[in-house]
Amino acid sequence: MIHMRRRKKSKTKKRIIVFLAIFLFVLSLIGILLSPIFELKKISLYGNKEISSEELEKSIKSVNILLMTTNGLKDKLLKEFPKISEVRIEKNIFKRTIAITITERKSLGIICKAEKSSPVETTKDGETIKNCFYIDKNGVIFEDAPQTSGSLVLLIKDFSSEEFSLGKKIFEEQIINSIVEIRENLTSSTNIKIDWFENRTIPPKELKLVTSKGWYILFDSTRDIKKQLSILKTALSEKIKTTDNLEYIDLRIENRIYYK
Repeated sequence: MIHMRRRKKSKTKKRIIVFLAIFLFVLSLIGILLSPIFELKKISLYGNKEISSEELEKSIKSVNILLMTTNGLKDKLLKEFPKISEVRIEKNIFKRTIAITITERKSLGIICKAEKSSPVETTKDGETIKNCFYIDKNGVIFEDAPQTSGSLVLLIKDFSSEEFSLGKKIFEEQIINSIVEIRENLTSSTNIKIDWFENRTIPPKELKLVTSKGWYILFDSTRDIKKQLSILKTALSEKIKTTDNLEYIDLRIENRIYYK
């Protein structure tokens, strides 16, 4: 009986010792992590032009250099600053320094959420324009933009049910490349002036181009855009002598062109 009591006391002591050891270890670890010796001493920023260094530093200073991983900090910056396209980070724990090189997104055009006729605040085209955003060459929206019109700025009106948020990739590069190809090709080789592009679904099945004269062109976004442009230019030079009374041109059927 006495032997069993001694064994219980021994087990209790061991448990207390283990608990104290763990407690002291955790306490020491917390002390090390909170110690100023692991605070960032210097932050070097490169490449940021429109994003202020003050905002970036404010976000970075809250990071513990001992716990910080380059991938973790990269994800943090990309999430907090949608205007950032790429981030390269170099960390030196011993010197307590980090060097961050940033590539900012460049605007390719503007995309606006739109819906057809509404009782209030409709445009002359019978549409309600809601939020507008700058979009880059990768199809990512990254900053609020003003409403615009005319042929100088690439404008896309989106009628899909897709919800937009900063940093979201709306289109794949192939769609963006098609839009750019259409715009540059028609601008340089025809008298057609583009007012805007329209999109109905995400991902787009077709692209609608609305001209400054009000008539429009329908492209199949899943097929070769260059081939469709070639058919269009042939039709404009050989069949469609004037576009004054034109309603539309439809290129969605392969190797065919329909117009009215």
